[in-house]
Amino acid sequence: MRMLVGAQFNNKPPMNPAFMPPPTSAFIRPSQPAQAPMTNPALIRPPTDLSQQMTGLTLNQPSNRASPNFNQQPPMQRFPMNQPPNGYPQPPTGFTRPPPPAQQHTTAYSQPPAQNIVSQPPPNFNRPPSASSQQQPQHQQSPATLSSQPPTMNTAPPMGYNQPSPSPVTFSSQPPPMNAPPPMGYSQPSPSPGTFTSQPATMNAPPAMGFNQPYSQPPQNGQTKAPMGMNNYPSQPPLPGQFNPPNGAYQLQPGYSQGAPGQYPRPMMPNQPPQPMYEQQQSQQKMDMDQIPNPIEVMEANESKFGGRNFETNEAGKMPPLTTTNFICKDMGNCNPRFIRSSIYSVPANSDLLKQSKLPLVLSLSPFAELNEEENDPPVSDMGQIGPVRCKRCKAYMCPFMQFLDGGKKFQCPFCEDITQVPQEYFNHLDHMGKRVDTYERAEFCCGSYEFTATKDYCRNQTLPQTPAFVFMIDVSINSIRSGLLHMLCPYIKEVILPNLPRDLLNPAAGGVQSDVKVGFVTYDKELHFYNLKSSLAAPQMMIVSDVEEVFVPISDGFLVGYNESRSVIENLLDSLPSMFQENKETEILLGPVVEAGIEALKSTNLAGKLFLFHTNLPNCLGPGQLKMRDDKKVLGTDKEKTLLSPQNDYYAQLGKKCVENGCSVDLFLMPNQYCDLATLTDLTRKTSGQIYKYDFFMADTHGQRLCDDLKYAIEKTVAFDAVMKVRTSTGIRPVDYLGNFSMYGNDIELAGVNKQTSLAVELKHDDKLNENGKIYIQAALLYTSLSGQRRIRVHNLSLTVCTQYSQVYSSCELDSIINYMAKLACRSITISTPNSIRDNLINQVAYILATYRKHCTNSPAKGQFILPETLKLLPVFSNSLLKSDAISGSQTVTTDERAYLMYRLMSMDVKSTYYYFYPRVLPVHNLESNEESLNPIRCIYERLKEDGIYLLENGLVMYLWIGPNVQPNLIQNLFGVSAVQQLNVEKAKILEIDTQISVNLRSLINKINQERKSNLKLTVVRKGDTLEYFFKNMLVEDKGISQNSLSYVEYLYHLHREIKNILN
Repeated sequence: MRMLVGAQFNNKPPMNPAFMPPPTSAFIRPSQPAQAPMTNPALIRPPTDLSQQMTGLTLNQPSNRASPNFNQQPPMQRFPMNQPPNGYPQPPTGFTRPPPPAQQHTTAYSQPPAQNIVSQPPPNFNRPPSASSQQQPQHQQSPATLSSQPPTMNTAPPMGYNQPSPSPVTFSSQPPPMNAPPPMGYSQPSPSPGTFTSQPATMNAPPAMGFNQPYSQPPQNGQTKAPMGMNNYPSQPPLPGQFNPPNGAYQLQPGYSQGAPGQYPRPMMPNQPPQPMYEQQQSQQKMDMDQIPNPIEVMEANESKFGGRNFETNEAGKMPPLTTTNFICKDMGNCNPRFIRSSIYSVPANSDLLKQSKLPLVLSLSPFAELNEEENDPPVSDMGQIGPVRCKRCKAYMCPFMQFLDGGKKFQCPFCEDITQVPQEYFNHLDHMGKRVDTYERAEFCCGSYEFTATKDYCRNQTLPQTPAFVFMIDVSINSIRSGLLHMLCPYIKEVILPNLPRDLLNPAAGGVQSDVKVGFVTYDKELHFYNLKSSLAAPQMMIVSDVEEVFVPISDGFLVGYNESRSVIENLLDSLPSMFQENKETEILLGPVVEAGIEALKSTNLAGKLFLFHTNLPNCLGPGQLKMRDDKKVLGTDKEKTLLSPQNDYYAQLGKKCVENGCSVDLFLMPNQYCDLATLTDLTRKTSGQIYKYDFFMADTHGQRLCDDLKYAIEKTVAFDAVMKVRTSTGIRPVDYLGNFSMYGNDIELAGVNKQTSLAVELKHDDKLNENGKIYIQAALLYTSLSGQRRIRVHNLSLTVCTQYSQVYSSCELDSIINYMAKLACRSITISTPNSIRDNLINQVAYILATYRKHCTNSPAKGQFILPETLKLLPVFSNSLLKSDAISGSQTVTTDERAYLMYRLMSMDVKSTYYYFYPRVLPVHNLESNEESLNPIRCIYERLKEDGIYLLENGLVMYLWIGPNVQPNLIQNLFGVSAVQQLNVEKAKILEIDTQISVNLRSLINKINQERKSNLKLTVVRKGDTLEYFFKNMLVEDKGISQNSLSYVEYLYHLHREIKNILN
């Protein structure tokens, strides 16, 4: 047998193609971006009515609610928009626009909805709260508008609350030229800043300007403005089909010639010389990107309003802060928004409003979400032998929304409105307000989130569970030996993982310093190797199972043991495993029988638990679960991609269901050096609510630390096993759809394992008309087994208001939850629909949402205006990023396994993760040299990167460090130990662990990001002009992406505006 230890790091496979594509690998990506087409054929749809042609676009954006200058209103000005957007047909000379439609009169809602005031509990639940508690103000709705006509003085406030709306901000710019710039800002000149003004909103103003109404233009430099009539209207309107642009208002696009005065430019025929009588302008005015709604300003405004402050949940339908805001939640009857977020906090009384607007009514659930350091975990109530008190009809758990009757002897359920007798052991008297005198002594009466200890009735086979187990299952085939996986993993498990196994901090009986979690070990290639770790043994015993058709566990006692009891035997095993298999040359490996063995091991001991699988390649051994090579990335992005992204067979789906039935979850650590059919393997982790960690072309010296950190995070954040969730709602609405990684049993959500990042979306729909003066009540109850083996029930409660006006619905929308739902719905549709259909459905939904707001929540704006609700003003940028994302768009630049991996991760993301995934953080880390404690992120635009700067980009899955060509040499020396950027080897570049200011601060920042993401993100160093910059630019979502169908943020705004006009017409 030939020794492999000395050669295990010599013959390295190629690097990760996502970061350094090898020239002959199947993962090749083009070194230069393909030239983007001038127009987007998937989006551009010429209208049949020439009156729908768009003449230009300006944006009226509302002032920021958190701005101190919120109510200041500068004088109004008007600016021209004279050039049609990129790729749209030019209106012919002489066409006539139709007159604007008649103004629609609707009644404004004069009073805000009633607020449900829930009793405020003090931290000790011993006495009523102080009357000095302050309530957070409700969010106020104000529109942002995009307009193709000049701003007018007669725009009335949006219908809704009788409060003055903020003044919209107007800016004008020129649409993109026909010869669109290269993707993602390659060598693009900086846009010239547009001009903006504030437009005051008044109720007594002249009629709104329509398509056939004249408008004025500002004077050009060196010109005198012509005398105007009243209200700045021109004395002579232009003829039908004509407009009078000011001199120098626009530059002719390539391929167009100047038309007659007052007319659009005419397209030039091939080989036609330009007209000599007019000259093209030398500069072109572009849209001012600073005036378009962007996430950076919204995050900063929300942080300044709620950051570091208390958010009290004592009102029904109270809008929470953004997920990116560092707020402190005070639970006062409704659960922390980190646990449950609703897409709408004021639900329409009937379903017609939602159907017409296409707004989704969705709940985003994260039952064990990470809390702020100053927030407390939900309290645990032990009800003894009687168990939790529940409604006799719908089985809802006791909550603050229950109403006690008959002196406290009965209570009425808010979910089914049935009346239940109070158990004698649970009875207490009522005070003069009709509340129980022990309201602030029991968490279920005053808190939105709490837990109950469960009785035997809530356990499998009427038996209380035991402490769960972790089973480490390690691939020992030749790929594992060559890559150094086994030699790196065993010492880390021994020294770091096992001494720090997680403990149940909510169980007082398990307050010891040592964890009670049991552990077991299995190694495998084409056979299975079990190890007896009984504490009475001097050394571990290995037992081999070669019959993979009917797998069994050959050890009845000693396979799953406590670490403290068998510590010496376990350490002996981990020390001997690398040398035991160092000469193994087996190339065939199993996977399905390995999981079946883990299930049988847990089932035989009546334990729940989790399997940690370390696997290297496609399961190619003859036996259950064998997969065939079927990769064909030519079909990605086509209508046939759904066959490639669907499982080969249902074996792993059935295996996942078997895992769930036995309370077994699976985390898969995958280290492939070729195609491994991740689309099929994800069925296993999806059904068991597990996670996937992927390391392409794994080598211990380059990827080992990432794998070790990810394993540590995976074990630390695991908090629950063998869980079942039920979502209950009050009469009138009901859950109809569930999105995420889990299994369904009837209407129950089965989660074999739950961690702090487990998230799912639940769609609600009307089944009856709601009471206009009532409330909507929601309860999510999770039955689970804790790390100490205690069976508990975690309950989250939320109340929403009911409304009847469109303006109230839009003012209570929560964009983060809407985007999270849209992303998961599109991701699920990939295997059953086509890319173009998914794209069209997304754009159509966004256009209908904005068109409905324009139609019902504004008072007859000008036809060319593009109006954005305040709560949804970032919907265009996030929906465009969703359309361009690698998980949804599909292109041949992403491998099949990578696409399946991104789809899986997207389905498991919580609301905060999707926010950063669709709008990555870009941090100017060169400022860390001055010891700045905090960095303000910049927008995802390539032109915002300075050539003498260093920027860190992260989206929760990847991390890039972009270095400009003119960076100061001392920064490069302090970071990488070289004197110039050109001397840096980006493939092997690592931040030096030296005591310099920027090195210490940057490493601290990266560690903080990894801790937030609960994952070790691979850091890729990129210089300007490198091949890898192609992929870095694709993360700058406001620019044009690498996909042929992708649009920049500005182009997408023009396209949305066109779609909305088509809908309204």
